[in-house]
This record gives sequence, structure tokens and C-alpha cells, in this order.
Amino acid sequence: MLGIGIDIGGTNTKLVVVNRAGKLLAQERFKTEAVKGPASFIKRLGAAVEALRRDYGRQLVSVGIGAAGDVDPDSGVLRFAPNLGWRNVKIVGPLEKMTGLPCAMENDANMAAWGAYEIELKKKYDNVLALTLGTGIGSGMILGGKLYHGATGTAGEAGHVKIEPGGRLCGCGGKGCLEAYCGSRAIMARARELIKGEADFIKKFADADRQRFNTICLTNAAEAGNAAARRIWAETGRYLGMGLAGLILVLNPGCVVLTGGVSRARKWFLPAMRRVLGDQQINTPFRRVKIKISDDADLGSHGAALFGLERALK
Repeated sequence: MLGIGIDIGGTNTKLVVVNRAGKLLAQERFKTEAVKGPASFIKRLGAAVEALRRDYGRQLVSVGIGAAGDVDPDSGVLRFAPNLGWRNVKIVGPLEKMTGLPCAMENDANMAAWGAYEIELKKKYDNVLALTLGTGIGSGMILGGKLYHGATGTAGEAGHVKIEPGGRLCGCGGKGCLEAYCGSRAIMARARELIKGEADFIKKFADADRQRFNTICLTNAAEAGNAAARRIWAETGRYLGMGLAGLILVLNPGCVVLTGGVSRARKWFLPAMRRVLGDQQINTPFRRVKIKISDDADLGSHGAALFGLERALK
């Protein structure tokens, strides 16, 4: 039995086919083109699913969908997707009608958490917290072996936990959010404040095939011994530790999984993050928790496929 996993992104939408063990069998993608509207998108999504069904037939038994934004998992409605500019879009109902396959939809960080739970951890831990560290910060929680939604389906907004009251402005409109310090956009904003001569910095430290002032460039600079870059990554680790400490105290997970582009700089932010966690007065949950970094860029889409299968085969 096979499942389709879908990751709806602001630029591209990715589809994968995996088996129950999580093995990738196929992958496709198409331009999301949100400006054309949700009706056009759902029609193209249905056509992409149907193309996969022609290849795999009755082996395909489910669809799992991850979308960035506020998702109602019970009704299958994308309530708000800032990166798409959509509000209150019904996705699951129309897609099920078009394809005849049962569909499940979650926030993309929830699907990444499920992917971490099944693929990275092999269900070894019943209580898992996953943080996606990218432009923004999302999180998903597996509690007691089940995905935790909260009362309204919006559990996991870890990026908007306040770590600095009245601090830096966040994209959500609030101030002092974790995302305003540890999202890649926020990290690079701090870098621009400290690093003078951006063009020379890019020339010296950016990847040859991608001459950009980004977190990759900043990581390369830290590796080369640049003091400003190392300071920024150490600050990022300290802020991440502050946010993570509160989450660990509340949830007491057995494992925390960090994923996303920012996590590639682990060498430079993990020491400061671990120092913050090690300095907590109530230290029992911090002595036992395992911190794992995932390099799987497809954790969300694979997790979506496996979550859809889990739901369909109950």
C-alpha cells in the first residue's frame, strides 16, 4: 500500500509517493502560482494526483497534505496561508471528490514532526517536539504517540513564543517572538547590523554558485573564523535555547528534532543553545531529552504521506 504526500509551498508544490516503510518511489512538483487563485491550484493538484494514480493504480490508498499556515485538520480547510495570500480555502473536500482518495491535511510543521517521528526516530519516542528552522519557525508535537492539535488545531506556534518582551518586530506583528531572533530572515537582519561591507563579505564567504548574503554565507564565514559571524550564531543559539527551554519544561519531550535550513549551522549555534538548556534550575527534563538534527529536506512531504497512510489504514 502506497501513500501520496503533498507539500504546498509558496513557490512550488511537491508530491511524493512512499510505501509504508517510508521508501520514496516517485516525486513530482509544479508551480503553486498562488496568484491564479485556489480554484486553479486545486484543479492542477487533482490532475497531478491523477497522473500518479495512472502509474500506481490501486496501490495508492491515501493522500496527506502539509501546508504552511493556519490549518483546520478536522474540516480540511486552510484558514490562512500568509505565503499564499489565501483565506478559508477548502482543500480536502474538493481533492477527495476529484480523486476518490481519502485525504488528511495538517500544518506543514506538523507533517515534518510526523516525518521525524516515523522516519528519523522509528517511533522510538512517544513524545517528540520538532522545530522547523527556516525563514520562519514552526513546530509540531507528537504526544503519547499522537499528533497534538490543541483546542483549535493551531497548537505548535512555537515561533511566536515571546522570548524578549518588547523586543524585535516579528512578521506576525508582535514583538520579541522567537522567530524574530532565530528565523533566517531575522538572523540576516542582525548580520547586516554587525557586518560592514556586505559586497566584500559575499565575495569572500558565499558559495561560488550562489553569491548571496544568506545563512550559508554566514556559516561559511564562521567556519573561516570570522568573529562577527560566530557572534551572530552564538546569539542565535542563546535565543533558541531560551525558547526551547520553555517548551521542554511544558512538554517534557523525549526527543527534540531540529530541521530546516538554519539547522545546517548546528556547529555554531548548538553550544550556546545547550548552555542555556544546561543552566535551567529544574533540570530533570533537560538531562534526559535527546536533541537530534535532521538533514532530510523532504521530511514534511514524506511525513505527510505516512500520516495519510496512518489515517487511512486505521
